[in-house]
This record gives sequence, C-alpha cells and structure tokens, in this order.
Amino acid sequence: MTNIAVINYGPRLDYPAMFPEVADRLHVFSHHELAGTEGLGGYEHVPECEAVPYPELMIRRMARHRPFTHIITDNEYDLERVARMREDLGIPGQSSASALSFRDKVVMKQVARRTVPTARFARLAAFTDLTDFIAERGFPVVVKPVKQGGSRDITVLHHDDELVAFSRRPWREDLMVEEFVKGPMYHVDAVLAPGYRFVASSRYLRSCLGVFSGDNNGSVQLRPDDPFARRLENFLDRVLEAFDTPEAGAYHLEVFHTPEDELVMCEIASRVGGDRIPALTRATYGVDLHTASLRLSCQLPCEPPPADPPAEVHGSVSILPQGRPVRLPDRPPFPWVRHYEVNEQIAPDAVTLYSASHLCFVIVSGVDAAEVERRLLQAEAWLMERIEELPTA
Repeated sequence: MTNIAVINYGPRLDYPAMFPEVADRLHVFSHHELAGTEGLGGYEHVPECEAVPYPELMIRRMARHRPFTHIITDNEYDLERVARMREDLGIPGQSSASALSFRDKVVMKQVARRTVPTARFARLAAFTDLTDFIAERGFPVVVKPVKQGGSRDITVLHHDDELVAFSRRPWREDLMVEEFVKGPMYHVDAVLAPGYRFVASSRYLRSCLGVFSGDNNGSVQLRPDDPFARRLENFLDRVLEAFDTPEAGAYHLEVFHTPEDELVMCEIASRVGGDRIPALTRATYGVDLHTASLRLSCQLPCEPPPADPPAEVHGSVSILPQGRPVRLPDRPPFPWVRHYEVNEQIAPDAVTLYSASHLCFVIVSGVDAAEVERRLLQAEAWLMERIEELPTA
C-alpha cells in the first residue's frame, strides 16, 4: 500500500489537494508552516527543516514499523539526503549520484559538456586556482558556491581592482569559477515521465545577477510554437542525454544565447523552477508543476498537459527591496494585469539577498513574448513611479 514521506519547503503547497486519494498516507515534515493539513497521515512543522537532520531521523524510524513506498521533496537542498534515504531503504527514485550531478555545479558541467557546450570552469581549492584561471582566461569571471541557488553569494569580477577587493573577503571552501558568457538567458521548465511530457520555455527579463545592482527581475514566456522555444526544448533533451535521470522528474534549465547564436548551458536543476515560474505556468497552461512532478514521482495518475497552443502567454516582474521603508501602490490599473501581490513577509528596510527577493510582483498576459515584455515594462514603470518613501524613525 502507498505510504509517502515528504520533506517540504514551499509555504503554499496544499498536499491534501495535491494527493486527495492518498492524503491519509502522506507524512509531511515542512520547513514552513502549512495551512490545511487536516487529513494528512502526519504533519510536523520543523523550523530550519532543510538544514537539520531531524526529518531524516524520524522518517528512518517510521520506516521500521511501516515501510515507505516513496520519499519525495519539493526542495533542491533536500534532493541529496532524500536520495540517500531512498537508496538505504530500497525505495525507487532519483539516485544519490544523479542528485549530486544536478546539485554540484562542477559535477553538473562535467556531465553536461558531454553533449552540449558549457562555459569553461574550474573548482577552486585555493585562491591561486582563481588567479590561475584569470591568468589563462582573462576577465570577466563568475565566482559562485557549487551548491547554492537563487544567485546567492555570486560575484562577478570584471577587473583586477575587483579581484583585490574579493581577496579581502573570508575564503570559502565551496567555490568554483567560470568564464562570463554574454547574451540573454533563457530558462526551460519541464516535467517528464513515461507517457507525460510538458516543456515550457521563457526568457529572463534581465540578468538574474542584475538584482544585485538594482535591476528588477522577471521572466517572459515564449509561445510553445515559437521556433526558438522548439530549439530550447531540443537543447533540454540533449542536456538530459548526458545525465542519469529518474523515471519521473521536474527540471529547470538555464541557457545562454550568445551573440554568435550559440546555446550554452548555464545550469540545470532536477526540481521545479522557483520565483514566479509555477504561477506563470498555471496561468498559461493550467499545469501545476509541483503537483504533476510529485504525483508522477509517486506513480500516481496526472492530468495530461494541454495539446493545443495557449491563447496567450504570461510574464512577471518583481520589484526589488529598496533598502528603506516604502509604501507600495495598489494594483496597476491595466486590463492585462492578471495578478498583483505584495510581499507581506519582508522587512520594511530589507535589501536584496537573492534573485527572488521582492517587495511585490505583477503578472501580465499577452499574445506573444514581445507584447508581454512591453506590458511588463509599462507595469514596472507605473509601480516604480508610485513607490513612496516613508520617513525613518
């Protein structure tokens, strides 16, 4: 009989609604407090769940008395420990080696370059590895942790003065360096399983790293019948040919499009994309990426994705924290604004720490990517003009 352990991160996931037929056999340990957990087989809010071993201890102890048929997670930072538990308990699903190849960015690029181009890179065991890489490749370069996400703790070094400044920071043992790749970045979001294939392609409104210099972040969906979307989907297939992949899984691929018209892989994750990606996917395709990928991972039936192209596509833009208290305007008064949401959880004087940091965000619709982008920029300008700075105490 189905018996499922879940290590959850998402604050809004509704597991009874996602798994109605087996909700009483779901045992959920959650980083964030969840609403509507009645009817679950077990639920526990575990502060700092992704960082503490408690849920792993409890799942292993529970399995002694009633074996689990599946162990799943929505969280990238839990992929490796969930894979280890599966292997130890003889449960099917993504292996530890597969999880590592999608988590460690050096291993990831070593695997991916078998089938697609990647930026040149190196693991940094010591600071001299960085200076040697720069001496060979030149500036600019990107330095980042090998297992971090959301553009956290990334540094771009453009010239020697920035290298000198970087050398004054405490050294970390988990870094890599790669050459800077010019060109816009696209993302491809997919759920793949036997008999199920959903792939959607989008372009970031601006560089994800731009948030650290004050650029608002966003995403613009491509129509699935756009020739470039098809090219990106083919690129995803080529990337995945290099990896050991589970029977069912979700993927978030980031791809550079260079001025020379080359596609270069940036990173790929074996999980649902973050930020507004799930909301945009629901708005355009009616597909809930979390529900589809997690149900398929548990070998449960799932509604097939739509076969026909959508009437419209969507995009989002998030307004960055301003580093000072502000009053945000009401919803922009445009008929094509589909959703506007203010982040009630953020501190008034918060600063941008990662690419999904936001005071508020807006989702707009349009017939194609060009119209969506124009409308996003119009909505963004309307919001920025009306942000009101508040006096500080």
